[in-house]
Amino acid sequence: MRIKDYNIIFDLDGTLVHSVPDMHNAINKTLKKYNLNSISESKLQTFVGEGMLSLSKRVVDYCGGNQHLYDLVYIDYRQNYSEKPFKYSTLMSGVKETLEFFYEKNVPMGICTNKRQFVTDMLIDQMNLKKYFSVIVGARDNIPLKPQPDMVQLAMRQFDSINKSFVMVGDTINDIASAKAAHIKSVAIAGGYTDVDIQTLEADYSLENMKDIISLFEDD
Repeated sequence: MRIKDYNIIFDLDGTLVHSVPDMHNAINKTLKKYNLNSISESKLQTFVGEGMLSLSKRVVDYCGGNQHLYDLVYIDYRQNYSEKPFKYSTLMSGVKETLEFFYEKNVPMGICTNKRQFVTDMLIDQMNLKKYFSVIVGARDNIPLKPQPDMVQLAMRQFDSINKSFVMVGDTINDIASAKAAHIKSVAIAGGYTDVDIQTLEADYSLENMKDIISLFEDD
């Protein structure tokens, strides 16, 4: 792929940022409040990727609650997490080098995540990543989440770029399926928040580390 032809759209959680530590801190505060069992960080990680409401419901089920707690846990967890989305989170392996490379090459980059928009904006700002991204699309009302294509298509429309081609970079089936549905190329990165072999995601490219994406592009 020619580097000058592409806009790159990244997923956030498990792709750019290891955000589970802060999610874990927030959700366990909520679980304690409602006298539910705590959850391990590794187990919580398997629930990430389909938005806060889905995560909250799965946590309630796993931790011994019932459906009457879904909304209460969701609201309380969202408040806890939005207050401190960046205390323990870190960049995923290879991310800093990759963002610097494409930034220096003036390749337009964006984010498309099922995390709520205001929390996404806050996290990106607090992690000093804002300069890398011209487009940031998070979850908002009335737009279906990934794996539906709507969010990816919204991100594509927001790029002010002469580049006509797009590639979606993610770590789960939601990212790859949304890219396929939006008819753009996809890259699956290992080591993220999926519990399956990334080869089974059937992305156009499957890579072991984020920085390996650099080798996919020809600089001409």
